[in-house]
Amino acid sequence: MDFVVSRSLLVEKTPNGRFAEEKRILADHFPGFTLRQTEGGSGAATGRLWTFVGRSYDLRVVLPESYPNELPDIVPDGWIAEKNPHIYTNGNLCVMKSDQWRPFMSVAFLVGKSALWLHKYEIYRDKKIWPGAEQHDHSLTYKVWKRINKLG
Repeated sequence: MDFVVSRSLLVEKTPNGRFAEEKRILADHFPGFTLRQTEGGSGAATGRLWTFVGRSYDLRVVLPESYPNELPDIVPDGWIAEKNPHIYTNGNLCVMKSDQWRPFMSVAFLVGKSALWLHKYEIYRDKKIWPGAEQHDHSLTYKVWKRINKLG
């Protein structure tokens, strides 16, 4: 399945600068999130997302000093994600591979990807299967279990 990304989630050149444009886009799409810049040009966005089962999750999108040329980290804020196929060993969420990141993508784009991740996480917590397409290979047992549950 292909997804279409709204242009309003992408950063274009602006006379106000990248960070101001990022703040505007984030406020338009996720008004509960705030974006703050730190010394050295990095920064972090923080906020809360809710899932279809009514749970809320606080997240932090941590911008590296090389942002926007490097994928930010998506960090659970005040909670620990259950081990699953789409989490890094340090506990950060894997919403996309680093080689898929492009500098025109925004923090709001990542918050949207995080929202999708959280909805899939709720299904994983219930069925122990990550729904949707996979970008890496899994065991035959996992693939069969996924097909039986019609989540592939």
